[in-house]
Amino acid sequence: MTFIRSLLFAIWFYLTLLVLGLLAMPIALFSRRFAIGAVRLFGATQAFGLWLFCGISTEVRGKEHLPKGPGLIAMKHQSTYDTIAPFMFMENPAYILKKELLKAPVFGVYASRVGIPIDRAGGAKTMRLMLAAAKKATAGGQQIVIFPEGTRQLPDTPADIKPGIVLLYNELKVPCVPIALNTGLCWQGSGFLRKPGRIVFEILPPIPPGLKRDVFTQTLKDALDPATQRLVAEGRAAQT
Repeated sequence: MTFIRSLLFAIWFYLTLLVLGLLAMPIALFSRRFAIGAVRLFGATQAFGLWLFCGISTEVRGKEHLPKGPGLIAMKHQSTYDTIAPFMFMENPAYILKKELLKAPVFGVYASRVGIPIDRAGGAKTMRLMLAAAKKATAGGQQIVIFPEGTRQLPDTPADIKPGIVLLYNELKVPCVPIALNTGLCWQGSGFLRKPGRIVFEILPPIPPGLKRDVFTQTLKDALDPATQRLVAEGRAAQT
């Protein structure tokens, strides 16, 4: 039964991506605001599809902690859903994303409009380009979204904070808002099956700018780890 429901959702996912993506593309190519609106609509269709076909609900907690203007969002990463759903509750996000995503059919066009692509093998040059683009984005009032662990992790994996988030925090001098989640329980980082349950994104209180590197790193880890553990336990209880 789970396989059939997952198959129906996969059809829904790619069909809505194709239809919405192609219909909105002519305007999205020239308007970032319109592109964000299109991705936001796509995220809403996926939340609906997960509920309809897979018995997966989506909940967002702590929206009062989101910055009204520029900010740095440090989000746990367990699933592809983490790159889609936040558009439903963030006003003006700019994702730090790997440049390979720009080559994806349809999706790549929108990634180029709403993201800051980086070459993960580019070393110091990548850091400089990412920082320059992030400064420009925050000057325009955007919220920089980064996965501080760099790539998707299993739900029970403790946070492993990479240098990129520390560089952005030190240089942008804006509050850093951690986001914990449990998406990997229902929508695995790899694999086809979508398991019934309750997905929760929890926006945590912001970390003020100005902390020293080690203090910031530990503060971020201390925010993400217990909140993620709690959400994962809650999600597992909902699946039983």
